[in-house]
Amino acid sequence: MKRVAVFGNAGAGKSTLSKRLAEITGLPLVPLDLMQYRPGGAEVPHAEFKAAHDHLLQQEQWIVDGFGSLDTVWQRLDVADTLV
Repeated sequence: MKRVAVFGNAGAGKSTLSKRLAEITGLPLVPLDLMQYRPGGAEVPHAEFKAAHDHLLQQEQWIVDGFGSLDTVWQRLDVADTLV
């Protein structure tokens, strides 16, 4: 378990579970909301988000919390070795 994708409905507990998994495994936690939105809630331009997402997927270890955009979710699920 090196690349973990945590996804689900809003309010389902993704963030809580992801934080706990990161504590237990030592894997770096990447909340997609922090990549997709700027402080204050403005959305990052899609090309910028996609570039950051593509870079993330090249990393050896991660826990990704969230859904992101539709065109990136399938890419992430294909690369992940564990789906929650």
